[in-house]
Amino acid sequence: MSSGRRGLFLDLDGTLADSIGALRGVYHAFLARHGATGTEEEFQRLNGPPLSAIVAELMSRHGLPGDHGALMRLYADMARDALTMVPPAPEAAAVLVRAADRGWKVAVVTSSTHAHTQAWLRQVGLEGAVDLVVGGDDVGCGKPDPEPYRTALARLGCDPAASLALEDGAQGAMAALAAGLPTFVLMRAVPPALAGHAGLRGRLDRFAAIAEFL
Repeated sequence: MSSGRRGLFLDLDGTLADSIGALRGVYHAFLARHGATGTEEEFQRLNGPPLSAIVAELMSRHGLPGDHGALMRLYADMARDALTMVPPAPEAAAVLVRAADRGWKVAVVTSSTHAHTQAWLRQVGLEGAVDLVVGGDDVGCGKPDPEPYRTALARLGCDPAASLALEDGAQGAMAALAAGLPTFVLMRAVPPALAGHAGLRGRLDRFAAIAEFL
């Protein structure tokens, strides 16, 4: 990864995909099916980890009955159905075209499955603008572990110091920063866990603002 090749590494849900509202609905509906009630704090905290970890925590915290594998499949099916018609972030296509024109490789690094991510990219017409997808099922450890980003960096042959990551959650941002990537956050405020980190490049109000740094 010493080639100096630049990469733009993007989270999917809430970043490239305008999907947080849909995922919030899935979270509440999933719990309601089992007689439990969620909170916004819990939903935000679970924005980032792989689905297996999300379901395990919900089972533990809410005493959900049933088999972990079956509950994970149910949650995944509900999320897939809800996200079918989720649009890209405003001006996403223009940002990816700009990145390609300026020689940046583009990767989507997500806790969603590889197949779901590829299907969504194909559906919204962005598949050809993305060089690599690293899904939650492509790695052994999900965010906030840096493995997903390190995997993407290695597969694209990008120099982390010359690259950028964009995340909408603290756990994803921690994963990118731990992989050595200068990182922007798409959040209303920088969480205390990230404040002062040397690799944090700043906070953006909208996805398209990343184009200014390409």
